[in-house]
Amino acid sequence: MPKPIVLHIGEPIKYNQKFYEEEFLSHFDVVRNEDLDRESFINALKAEKYGKFSAIYRPHFQTGGEMGQWDDELISLLPSSVRIFASAGAGFNWADVDTLGRRKIWYANGAGASDEAVSDTALYMILSVFRNFTRAQLAARTADPEIFNTTHKLIATISANPRGHILGIIGLGNISKKLAYKAGVALGMEIHYYDVVRATEEEEKQLAVTFHKSLDSLLKVADCISLHTPLNRHTQDLINPRALSLMKPGSRVVNTARGEVVNEDALIAALESGHISAAGLDVHYHEPQVSPKLAKMENVTLTTHIGGGALNTRINFELNAMKNILAVVGPDGEFIGEPLTPVNARAFKEV
Repeated sequence: MPKPIVLHIGEPIKYNQKFYEEEFLSHFDVVRNEDLDRESFINALKAEKYGKFSAIYRPHFQTGGEMGQWDDELISLLPSSVRIFASAGAGFNWADVDTLGRRKIWYANGAGASDEAVSDTALYMILSVFRNFTRAQLAARTADPEIFNTTHKLIATISANPRGHILGIIGLGNISKKLAYKAGVALGMEIHYYDVVRATEEEEKQLAVTFHKSLDSLLKVADCISLHTPLNRHTQDLINPRALSLMKPGSRVVNTARGEVVNEDALIAALESGHISAAGLDVHYHEPQVSPKLAKMENVTLTTHIGGGALNTRINFELNAMKNILAVVGPDGEFIGEPLTPVNARAFKEV
């Protein structure tokens, strides 16, 4: 009896070979995408080159994007047999997940696999923007004793301990819940948050967090904000000139979410004026291009979108995507359940 087909896009399995061979391949026939540009991929879908596949599997988020944006043009060409698109990575701005949901196709990401790594990165950024670690590191790397001594004296006059300051978390998801715990317990910060969906009373009590009904309210009290929202039409340029103007003079901005959530020109202007004293950015508006202006600022900590960049993350991204498909697709290609980490449940269930 033929097994359901899984269309594999991107690089092959790297870390979970035993699970792939013994568990995944016992349930599915896997075919690899051979059409490595958008036009040829579209033609392959039109010709049903890969058959009536039941799932799309993208185990490595840095590959498998050769067909470009998963918009209605691509999604409309998928066979009616498709039940789930299971991808590595936490972000999903490269796919129209609501359109997939309306087609009764689950989209599942790698949520959970990167929670520890990204929350650790945000914690590092918070320490850096309060303590000016980037400025100190740049000075030390000059190997110039005069610059060393000058910076040593300066840092003590412009830095602060995070303890007792208010951390404003925008988007209280799994990553930022870990950050709230870490920043509260380890750094002694007071945690406030804003989210369109409020956490339960039990969660708020457990994390010792204070809810704000509006973003404006949070921005006005925070000494440092940390962004943890997906990128969509509602969140692009969420932190814009108006939002920054509401923040306290000398406050700080940390972004480990998506670059386009923070209006880069507005942030640069606020840093240049001194209204924002420091920023920590793992993600960038025109990524992989980093703003040359931001790169020259000693009060800005910059990294190369490595928030989730730990081997543990990669291993679990790959594994969890397989588990999501196993949870959804039955032996005849039928639905047998929901994915472990669904992104588009609302759109899927509204149909």
